[in-house]
Amino acid sequence: MQSSQAILGKDRIVSIDVLRGVAVLGILLMNIVSFSMVTSAYESPAVYGDFSGADWYTWLILHFIADTKFMSIFSILFGAGVCIFMNRAQAKGKNAWKLQTSRMGWLFVIGMLHAYLLWFGDILVTYALCGMLVATMRNWKPSVLFTVGFVAMFAVPVGFMLLMYWTIQFWPEEEVLRMQNSASLASPEMQGEIVAYTGSWLGQLPHRATIAVMLQFIIFPIYLFWHCIGLMMVGMAAYKWKVLSASRSTLFYSSTLLVSAFIGFPLIAIGVWYKQQHNWDPALIRFLDGNWNSVGGVFVAFVWICLVMLVCKLGWLTCARKALAATGRMALTNYLGQTIICTLLFYGHGLGWYNQLERVELLYVVGTIWVFQILYSILWLKYFRFGPFEWLWRSATYMKWQPLVR
Repeated sequence: MQSSQAILGKDRIVSIDVLRGVAVLGILLMNIVSFSMVTSAYESPAVYGDFSGADWYTWLILHFIADTKFMSIFSILFGAGVCIFMNRAQAKGKNAWKLQTSRMGWLFVIGMLHAYLLWFGDILVTYALCGMLVATMRNWKPSVLFTVGFVAMFAVPVGFMLLMYWTIQFWPEEEVLRMQNSASLASPEMQGEIVAYTGSWLGQLPHRATIAVMLQFIIFPIYLFWHCIGLMMVGMAAYKWKVLSASRSTLFYSSTLLVSAFIGFPLIAIGVWYKQQHNWDPALIRFLDGNWNSVGGVFVAFVWICLVMLVCKLGWLTCARKALAATGRMALTNYLGQTIICTLLFYGHGLGWYNQLERVELLYVVGTIWVFQILYSILWLKYFRFGPFEWLWRSATYMKWQPLVR
């Protein structure tokens, strides 16, 4: 079908843009918790006692369909993007490695500014670092990329988490107690966090910098690097197999969707059951029970990918696909835009809604931001070739101002 090979402009693969749009909107479902609540609330509903009613079902449903899923899709697409960018640069007779180095270098700069000036939960620094290494693998066979990627994303991170859980017995008592208190709003750590983010921008800086350093120097080498590099390798394989261009058969996407669902959702359910059995113990959630979602979440990400590819292949939801494609073309702008909007809504230098809204109420905020970003993306791309941050990144990569106005 021609719709499976649709190109936007002269070289855009529409199905990838649509999937990227789904990912950038979907990731806000989880990120908004980090913007609006204390950090430990992201992993556990126990922090705010969300064990009943709409808040419980909000946590539960999002845990099954969103938590880690859209970040996984982003990572898969990033790996595919490295292949696309370098292959096209090489085909045009340009130095692909020079451009890739420049591209990842500037993404690193954007990510560092994002992490330390705005929000500690930045993923761009991780992508920039992984993007340089995964580029060396772009000529590998897809079967090798897929196999090695699966081992990397699961074996090392999960193995290390299990090792960390085993070492808890040797930790100083005060460290164990501090971790246990991370689920209590009354703890000094949680109260300090609330004071920081309900205060001035400058007052937030110490906490934001501390968490950003921990993520970049501790979580990155032991978890994020392996998980993201593995997903990027799977993304390269999926691109080479033409999975992401909606070019495979309807049977392929339907069967892959069903198999992935039958693997992913039960694994996540087992993790939720264990968390309940262990009374939402913070140490167990972090190092043991959370592994079920880490693994199952990747398979649910495959469910989302197959679902989007089916919609694109069969030509369903034409208006929605066009809107999501526009949003996906401006994924960097929309990702950074979500941070700007949410920090102004929730932090003390803005409206100060931090620690004020219930989980279910946050969904209204998410929906409003979605509508704004979709409309903004559609209108912007009517007059301009790239999103504003995409244009800056592209201009920096080529060290030359790129044409912006259509």
